[in-house]
Amino acid sequence: MNHTLINRKLVMALLALSASPALAHELARDGNVAALMHTDPDDAPLIGKPTAVFFELNVRGGRAIALAGCTCSLNVYAGSVRAGARPVVQGKLRQGKGEILSDVTFPAAGAYTMVFQGKPKTGAAFDPFKLSWTVRADVTGAGGTMSH
Repeated sequence: MNHTLINRKLVMALLALSASPALAHELARDGNVAALMHTDPDDAPLIGKPTAVFFELNVRGGRAIALAGCTCSLNVYAGSVRAGARPVVQGKLRQGKGEILSDVTFPAAGAYTMVFQGKPKTGAAFDPFKLSWTVRADVTGAGGTMSH
């Protein structure tokens, strides 16, 4: 058996998987809160055009957190978040069907860190949280989520 051929096929398969847009549905957790983040169109944020960002926010055990029970915010930073950095976008959040969403316009091509944080309003039962995801916006829409 030709090990070089097998190694090449393995490398090609791994490269194909690493470019998959399926990587863009990223789960982030903090304490007893977790959220799945998704961007539309096609998990590939565009620059200069609104990108819909969806957050399926849940407390451990699967109970959804609605915007009505959360003082939440979405801040988007160019690159990684550094002390004293100001967000380039502050997302306006709204309640969807089973998710919290925002339209974000990325000003230029490159990597961005999205920080979604919140604390419970009176009567809500979850811990304060701070979740983050790194996304890449580009002209063609070939970007997507990189990591959290």
